[in-house]
Amino acid sequence: MKRRNKTHGPPGKGPPPLTPEAVIETRRRSLETHREFLVLIGKIVCIIVAVWALFSFVFGVSIVKGEGMYPRMRDGDVTLWYRLESNLNIGDVVTFTMDGERQYGRVVAKGGDTVDFSEDGLLLLNGSAQQEEVFFQTSKQNRAQSFPMTVPEGKVFILGDNRTYSVDSRDYGAVSVSEINGKIISLMRRRGL
Repeated sequence: MKRRNKTHGPPGKGPPPLTPEAVIETRRRSLETHREFLVLIGKIVCIIVAVWALFSFVFGVSIVKGEGMYPRMRDGDVTLWYRLESNLNIGDVVTFTMDGERQYGRVVAKGGDTVDFSEDGLLLLNGSAQQEEVFFQTSKQNRAQSFPMTVPEGKVFILGDNRTYSVDSRDYGAVSVSEINGKIISLMRRRGL
């Protein structure tokens, strides 16, 4: 009885003999696969760094806490904001940090403007009543700031849309433009869909 070599299988069906060309080709394929893997890892790292840079220096994401901007923003909404906005306009919704907490509000006056409130709860800007889409009357009573107030240059006066409950520039005064974290550019509703 003939013995077969178990490592090579049936006679005549074993691996082809290794020639120098076959060894070189096998090694080349192995190096090419390794190189492709490293290129893929490099691309993934570049994408991660780009996303990190975008959200560290250009954009920001945060979750709204509180109802100071209701109904425009609700507690739990996710906001996307643009950090590089240097030219704020009246009506822009912005985010900023006050007393260590992220706040949201609407710019209602810029440097040089005079802010006051009528007895009917209307916002007066430079003596003229403003037409706003706010559903809540604005009160200047029991607030830390006195009115009329002229907004200093380089600052903005910010009010929350929910003027009854909002803590805003009526309480802490005008906000320096340099303290604005960014202008809200998008909002995603998380609750009440």
